[in-house]
Amino acid sequence: MAMTCEGCANAARRVLGKLGEDKVTIDKIDVGTKQVVVTTDLPASDILEALKKTGKEIKQL
Repeated sequence: MAMTCEGCANAARRVLGKLGEDKVTIDKIDVGTKQVVVTTDLPASDILEALKKTGKEIKQL
């Protein structure tokens, strides 16, 4: 995810949190490497769609 600051990381936390804390565990958000790592049973498409709501460029690894 194209992150440049902690505000971007907080935006990712916010949109992922709306999916439900019981459904998505945020393992790591690293602004330096521009990575968001989560554990979930939800489809990857749900996670990507949520992250797109931040307005940042998203790329699945």
